[in-house]
Amino acid sequence: MRIGSRSVSVPLVLAVVVLSTVATPRPASAAWPQFGRGIVTAAKTQQHSNAATDGADGAIVTWQDFRFPKINVFAQHVLANGDLDPAWPADGQALLTDSLAMATADGGQTSPIIVSDGAGGAIVAWQDLRSPVTETDLFAQHVLATGAVDPAWPANGTALCVIEGIQNGLTMTPDGAGGAIVTWLDGRPGADGTDIYAQHVLASGVVDPRWPANGIAVSAAAGSQEAPTIADDGAGGAIITWHDRRDDPNFDIYAQHVLGSGVVDPAWVVNGLAVCTAAGSQAFPTIVPDGAHGAVIAWTDGRFAATDHIFAQHVFGTGAVDPAWPANGRPVSDAADVETRPLLVADGSGGGVVTWQGFTTALNQLSLYAQHVTAAGVVDPEWPSGGRRLSLSEEQQDHAEVVSDGAGGAIVAWDERFQVMAQHVLASGLLDPSYPAAGLRVCDLPSSRGDPALAPTGGGGAIVAWTDTRSGVDLDIYAVQVQAVAPTGVPPATPRGFALGRPGPNPARGSVMLRFSLPREVPVRLAVYDASGRRVRLLASGTQSQGEHAIAWDLRDDGGRAVRAAIYFARFEAGGRVFTEKLATLR
Repeated sequence: MRIGSRSVSVPLVLAVVVLSTVATPRPASAAWPQFGRGIVTAAKTQQHSNAATDGADGAIVTWQDFRFPKINVFAQHVLANGDLDPAWPADGQALLTDSLAMATADGGQTSPIIVSDGAGGAIVAWQDLRSPVTETDLFAQHVLATGAVDPAWPANGTALCVIEGIQNGLTMTPDGAGGAIVTWLDGRPGADGTDIYAQHVLASGVVDPRWPANGIAVSAAAGSQEAPTIADDGAGGAIITWHDRRDDPNFDIYAQHVLGSGVVDPAWVVNGLAVCTAAGSQAFPTIVPDGAHGAVIAWTDGRFAATDHIFAQHVFGTGAVDPAWPANGRPVSDAADVETRPLLVADGSGGGVVTWQGFTTALNQLSLYAQHVTAAGVVDPEWPSGGRRLSLSEEQQDHAEVVSDGAGGAIVAWDERFQVMAQHVLASGLLDPSYPAAGLRVCDLPSSRGDPALAPTGGGGAIVAWTDTRSGVDLDIYAVQVQAVAPTGVPPATPRGFALGRPGPNPARGSVMLRFSLPREVPVRLAVYDASGRRVRLLASGTQSQGEHAIAWDLRDDGGRAVRAAIYFARFEAGGRVFTEKLATLR
């Protein structure tokens, strides 16, 4: 899933074309309506949704809502079976709970982004226009799994940055302890152009007192720094990347590491590590964690005249660029004439699957492609050298979103002529044979729809949310689950890398299943730790065979005592790699 901001304030306008070969999605159960579940169908317009997993194969969806005089931010919970959570308000939970503020807050609240809190709820952040003095501010709110706004948080949201000037372009990542780290583009007074800032909000709803008020300067170099995006470092901090115009008229790619303590990592270069400073412009980076405190970054690269291509690079948590990768990045593809808008998801083995939009003169259209870059810094030889084309449709494909399928592949959704389409690319580089070659139309109705959002589910599926016009009057938000369905008689693929799957159910009450895969027989170690780093339970230690494995944790410690309700971390070590998954327990 992309967790960046979306444009605001005007009703959605969709563009593009109808598909000749379509199929309806396979819902998770018969409870999912064939044409999608109405997440919100209240009066007036609701649009620009974002989604996060609830940890139990459902999703929490947030959007900007026009039902009041000012734009507000709402959220809703759809369960794995396709029902709306009956504990939540029918048309969503308002994240500003002061009714007067909802009706009168100057300018309203827009561009919500969302991450899971690891306990069935979510943290939502947004651009806020309530102050006539400070222009655009940033706020966040916590909605609980129960559907209530967290009473420990301020009724109208925690202020992340309320300084003069414009703050926008925010993205966010969980901090691993129920809070979140947010980064944004900042134009406060005194800035030379625009700078990159970040802030940490704790699970308690308080801005981390170790961090500076109104955010820490991630980069305040000369010139403009723009388009920040973020990945957690696995240790309570984050790695942030952006494109930067400090040295010449073209943009370059930089990155910086912010520690959980609220300081820029002193081992990293002040104002950011140069990830790529090749000729031409490099812009619009995307980032995923590598599972070992570093990150993989991809971007659009214009080093070759009159064209753009996709490049990627690996940075260590130490602040060094991986010397095993080419200086200034690995070319991911040069097949299309112009390649832009890359998006990354982690492959679970230290590399990533990159998707992008490619234009070719031969096809005279924008199509979507994907490629796998391994942790070793090479383009996966099992994938097509120019990337896997995700749809054989002759129509334009735009506004893509992507999430991991949990097994080294990815689910991608996009707009295509007033429709939302989806495709599943496997870890092998092949397209899922249960999906049509032209992509899966998620809702087979003639009305217009688009602007997809994604949340991953178990079994290689995803919940797709979109803005929908079927009412004929206002825009609403609908969602449906699409699944990966293995064709009958086809054996499961041999694991292609080391991977630790998402725990399930999560949150857990009685027990939780932990799954991992091995490409060969190796020694492994699987243990559960609490938030302080203390080992709670050792689940596996010794040699395991090649293939898929599942181990149940009964929510008891090494001494046989039931653990308390809290956040825990499953740590899996195999083949010289370390993987961590967060899980929550309930009592």
